[in-house]
Amino acid sequence: MNPQTHLVIDGCVDAIPAPGWGTAVFDLIHSPANADRVAPDAPDTVYACTTGDPRIADVLLREIQPGNLLRVTGTVIQPDDPDAPARLTVDALKVLEAAPLPVTGNCG
Repeated sequence: MNPQTHLVIDGCVDAIPAPGWGTAVFDLIHSPANADRVAPDAPDTVYACTTGDPRIADVLLREIQPGNLLRVTGTVIQPDDPDAPARLTVDALKVLEAAPLPVTGNCG
């Protein structure tokens, strides 16, 4: 069984959130918070996010676009495959910064 951790993560939406059965799914890219203290080649972390909360899913599907900076709160589970992204079940979402223009997939 994989350990679960409750976290608050700031990150950039990588692509348009997709609908699921009563859910929404999206990838969130988290960059190191303090680049001065992290190795210059430290990779970003990708979280495969989902939510079953209908209010959050509605916001994700109707208002969120690639490039938006979000603060999400939820439960993270690291998969058994070290190459797979961590899975984050989102319980709360806040838009910190909207993307200036619709973009077609890349964060940053």
